[in-house]
Amino acid sequence: MANVIVRFNRQDYHLACKDGESERLLKLADYVNGKADKIAQAMGAVSDIRLLLMTAILLADELDEARDGKPMALKDDQDQAAQMEKTIVSTIKRIEDITREVEDA
Repeated sequence: MANVIVRFNRQDYHLACKDGESERLLKLADYVNGKADKIAQAMGAVSDIRLLLMTAILLADELDEARDGKPMALKDDQDQAAQMEKTIVSTIKRIEDITREVEDA
């Protein structure tokens, strides 16, 4: 096991990783710390836990966008549009059924 020191919110943390993964861990930690720095600059003084939570949410949003290439807001709009389409199709089917019943009567 390798040991590395990563920095988050101006504090050092000792982490262990598999041999050969130190460089990747440091690179990922630098990326996370960079995101946290941007949030801290925008928000001012926040606790480490709150900063870590906001950073995690930001990174989760980036991951979600990377997985399907769409921002969360756009996906929500598409989900609503899909639901509306289902409702319209269902309504049209019901109208057609009622029309057939009236014509048959």
